Order: sequence, then structure tokens, then C-alpha cells
Amino acid sequence: MSDDIMIGRQPIFDRDFKVIAYEILYRGVETCIDTKKTAEAMISTMIDIGLEHVAGSLPVLFNVDRAFLLNETELMQALPPEQVYVEILETVPDDPEVLAACRSLKEKGYRLALDDVTSIEHARAFVDYVDIIKIDWKQAEYPAAIMKEFRHHDVRFLAEKVESFEDVESAKALNVDLYQGYFFCKPDTVSGSKPPESKMAILRAMQQAMIATSIDALFDVVRQDVTLSYRLLKYINSAAFGLRREIASIEQALSLLGLNNIRRWLTLLAMTSLAENKPQELIRQALWRARFLESLARQLGETIVDDDFLMGLFSILDALLDQSMQDSLQNISLADHVHNGLIDLNSPMGQKLALSFAIEQGDWDFIKSFTDDGRRIAYTDVTRLQAEAISWADEQVLALNAL
Repeated sequence: MSDDIMIGRQPIFDRDFKVIAYEILYRGVETCIDTKKTAEAMISTMIDIGLEHVAGSLPVLFNVDRAFLLNETELMQALPPEQVYVEILETVPDDPEVLAACRSLKEKGYRLALDDVTSIEHARAFVDYVDIIKIDWKQAEYPAAIMKEFRHHDVRFLAEKVESFEDVESAKALNVDLYQGYFFCKPDTVSGSKPPESKMAILRAMQQAMIATSIDALFDVVRQDVTLSYRLLKYINSAAFGLRREIASIEQALSLLGLNNIRRWLTLLAMTSLAENKPQELIRQALWRARFLESLARQLGETIVDDDFLMGLFSILDALLDQSMQDSLQNISLADHVHNGLIDLNSPMGQKLALSFAIEQGDWDFIKSFTDDGRRIAYTDVTRLQAEAISWADEQVLALNAL
């Protein structure tokens, strides 16, 4: 990955909460770098590391400004049109040169999206060229009017900045096609209540795993659930683990991988069970955070990193249980510093978790302040760690899907 660029990604969902694309978020290391130069560096980075490592086979959307749109069509063509949406920033005017550039991109097979639409007037000049109209769900005063005006055009409507399940319900009521935002990481307070007994049983098993102090005690937890034993063995033997020989029994797995490793994978498998009827992206997010935080702790010179991994996994517990994080953690026993990290982002562990949130949301200023705060990590280290964590999390999700 280029040392000059930080890349993040934000999922885009269909009405069934299936991820159908990723928007690529990017920023140069130097805050003064202009959007055109940053976009150039971003495309170079995408080519260097490969789109498949950023988004798999899914399409990607990335933002361009007027300067890039008018001057960098040749560089643009280095990316495959079948996998790329060009997202036109809300600051781009609808002048003749811009509309001609949009027409040219369409003729070359690229799909276009219009960002942060808040009014009918904003979208009118672009509607014949774009495939997706992204409505700013926080700022648009009349989303229904925008959709009614352009419904008969060949466009899909995307509700962006959707931050709660209440926002999702309001968008669904208008028959919005696509959704973007961090609603899937938040508790569903519309349907949230005390977790059902089926989830409480899973939580009790997780609790037993967390407090187990010996291999024998952990084995007792695993053998109580035949399905969990089977899934654990199959997962450990998947390509995602890369073990050189097949593990034939839980006893062998426990002795080979050790208490802490088995605890983390048991926790993950339990959380995938808790995630039933939730967007799969939630588990991917937890895996990304877990891997990133573990790698970050190592980069910072810390010797104990298992707790960082577990904090990443547990960072989605509130969304899985549809409760506040404070209430969710009453059902599970964690080390005090992990518990505090999940509750207080200003705590030492919480600051690392906050960094993962900042990467997900494209809060580049927080990332730079974190690396400039006397820590033994550079901005460029963060870019490397987060790219590796994305790739690793995607591999684990593929393995989990095969269980």
C-alpha cells in the first residue's frame, strides 16, 4: 500500500441487509493534499494492492471532484468499469464540462453515483447520467419528494448516513433500494428487549469459556455442545487457519492451540450464533476490529495482545443483543481493562478501540492525532495494519460461511 494514502471502506446494503458494494474512503497523509492528488494516489494504491483485496468481487464506489473528473480520465481507465462506480461529490457543479465528462464515463461503461443529495435541484442535471442517487438522510428535508421526482428514471436510491434502525425503517417505508451507514453496528431499539433464552444460553457458554483457567475446564465447556465442537473443529481445519496437519479431535485442538487461542475462537463461534438475523457484515466488522487491535497492540510494543483481540470481538455485543453496551456486559465476565475499554473510549484500551472506529468512519484527523501523540506508531503503520486486517477478516468470513 502506498505510504501516502489511507484507505477505509464502508458497506452498502440492499433491503435484505446483504452487502452489495463498498464505498472506498481515502485521505492523504498530509492534510493539505488536494482531492485530485489524493484520488490519483488512491487509484495507484488500488492497482498496487488489487481491488480483490479491498472488496473481493464486489463493486466499489469512490469519490471524485471536478478537477479529477475533467483531467484524469486516462488514469480512471486503469480500473475495471464492471467493478467501479464513480461517485460525484456534492461540491461538483453541473456545468457543461462536468456533464460531458459524466457522459464520457458512461460511454466507457462506468457507473456513476451522485453523493449527498439534499434537494431535487441538486440532482436534476445529473439524473440522466447517474445510476445511484445517494440521499443524505440527515440533511435532506424531503427525501420522499426527491424520490418521487426521479422514480421514473433508471436510477436506484440510496439512503446514506443511516445511523439507526429507526432510520432504516423510515427509509424502507419510502421503498429506498440501498442503505449506507453504521446502523448495523447499533442496537435495534425498535425490537430490542431482554435477550431470549436461546441467546442467554449462548452467553452462559461464553461466560464459562471466559472464566476457564485450564484446558480441562475449557474442554468441559466445548463437549457440552456437540454442534459447537463440530463447528470448532471444522473452522480450525479450514484454509483460514493454515495449519499444516488436520486436527482430529477437540482434545488435540486444545493441546495444540492452547487456552487463549481456543477461547478466542470459541468466543467468535458463539458470537456468530448470536448474530442470527443480523447483517453478516457485523461479524466481519468484529473480526476486522479484533485483528486490527491485536496487531496495533503488537506495533505499540505491548506483550499481551489477546485482550485486544477479544475487545474487538466484544465491541459488537450491544448490537448482537440489542441492548446498551453497559447492559450487554452484565452477562459476561471480562478483565477490567477490557470492560473499561468497551465502555469508555477515553480509557487506555478505549483509545485503541476509538482508533478502529475512526478508520471505519474516515475520521482522518483522529487517526493523525493518535499517531502524533507520542506513541510508537506512524500513520503509515496504521494504513498497513488496517489493510492486512481487512484481508484477514474477509478470509475468516469465507471460512465461517462454510461451516
